[in-house]
Amino acid sequence: MEIKYLGYFSFRIKGKTVVLVTDPPSSSLGLKLPSLLADVVLISGKKAQGDPLLVNKAVNREQPFVVDSPGEYEIGGSFILGLKLEKDENLFVVTIDELRLAFFGDLTGSLSDKQLEEIDGVDILFLPVGLGKIFSPKKAVDLINQIEPKIIIPMAYQIPGLSSEELLPVSEFLKEMGIEQITPQEKLIISKDKLPLEKEVVVLNARN
Repeated sequence: MEIKYLGYFSFRIKGKTVVLVTDPPSSSLGLKLPSLLADVVLISGKKAQGDPLLVNKAVNREQPFVVDSPGEYEIGGSFILGLKLEKDENLFVVTIDELRLAFFGDLTGSLSDKQLEEIDGVDILFLPVGLGKIFSPKKAVDLINQIEPKIIIPMAYQIPGLSSEELLPVSEFLKEMGIEQITPQEKLIISKDKLPLEKEVVVLNARN
């Protein structure tokens, strides 16, 4: 599996049989993106300002399949569970290439016991870490300790060119995690047998 960060809440995940994009950032956010191709588009809610129309072609199917509501879906070998959060935001748990991924929208409230059960022990957690008072770095760390993922990939923090509301730098989250220094990667290539034994934070450079 190959994971690239597009900025704000958006990632491109390429599996063996499916390509998935989360929350393609609308033009109002100021990010300049290459043409996006994907089989599945996840829309988490209003906060992420995802625009599914930015993905107009698929890779392994006739047209992209947009998932913007709770439910269970199976597309191109991927299994998607959508769970409703507060303010009509979504949480997605996705299984691709035997890896379980969790993507959050806006986190303004606490998760229910059932939601925590669904995401417990996911392999890779994509988590907004720069939303300040809405969802502070401390709350992000508390949630990580509850879920205990193998890999944490931060999102929704300050990056050059992003014209969203004030966001915290990723360094605030890293400080809360007890990480003094980290080298951002251009992409993450990962498989089930390459997962770390202990939780690891991976910061990706935004490709825009």
